[in-house]
Amino acid sequence: MNRVADFHCDLLWYLSNDVRRGVHNPESQCSAPLLKEGGVAIQTFPIYTVTGAHSVREGIKQFELFDKLPHLDPDFFGPRMRYKLAIENASGFCSEVEPLEEGLKRLESWLQKYPIVYISFTWNEENRFGGGAETNVGLKEDGKKLLQWMSGKKIAIDLSHASDAMAEDILKEIETLDVMPIASHSNFRAICSQPRNLPDHLAQSIAARGGLIGLNVVRHLLGKNGPHDIIAHIKHAEQLGIENHLCLGTDFFPELDVSEAKAHMKPYFFEGFSTPACYPELRKILLSAFTEEFVENLMYYRLNHFLESQ
Repeated sequence: MNRVADFHCDLLWYLSNDVRRGVHNPESQCSAPLLKEGGVAIQTFPIYTVTGAHSVREGIKQFELFDKLPHLDPDFFGPRMRYKLAIENASGFCSEVEPLEEGLKRLESWLQKYPIVYISFTWNEENRFGGGAETNVGLKEDGKKLLQWMSGKKIAIDLSHASDAMAEDILKEIETLDVMPIASHSNFRAICSQPRNLPDHLAQSIAARGGLIGLNVVRHLLGKNGPHDIIAHIKHAEQLGIENHLCLGTDFFPELDVSEAKAHMKPYFFEGFSTPACYPELRKILLSAFTEEFVENLMYYRLNHFLESQ
């Protein structure tokens, strides 16, 4: 089976929501058997939290779960699949009220144990670092300090959940820093008009700095016409001249855990494309429009090279 490398799925969040859950539960929609069925050889697992009173507690819990993965399935996590740590929302390591130095000390302790591939400063909301995709808030002073801390540590800054204002501020701020911008799980706003998708100028800025954009298969970020809409996103990237900066960031997550406030967005995935088991079929769709070399680079080699260079 062809190998797959993916920038983003929410297994840690699923596991953290109930102590009785395990890595083999299919309801996670990104379980070990489903990853194996899809041929996943490299997977990045972000620590995902919503900003609030318990965000750091949840972040610590998910870090500890990441640490336990090889014990939960010793045959898969490690021997069969390389797995990487990332952070989706910096509130997971630094609360809104503690000194920033305390949060950075916590983050440093995590980094001493595992490389961190990328950090998203926010989720969709606003926090002490800046504004998420559903706001118009830019980069805040603590966000600037966090970028300075990240400089030279080979931790990418993830713009997938940033507001346009914060993303623009970040790109300006890192002009004098050693920080790579990426979008771990975003598509193109020109094809599907959603705040979580990238406007062209931000996508081009990420590519110009050598960063990657992970294509997402969540229904409301992909389009109205089904999984084949991914072809339109890639062809748009070709028009922008940045097609060689694309990889997969499919964003599989447990639909059962999504807040009722988001119920109007159901179904979250197209039928047959809600778990990593869809990758062979996704490859067929891509091969109907692109060369085998391009598809293999997109689905595995490009992200593999990025991770090896960190």
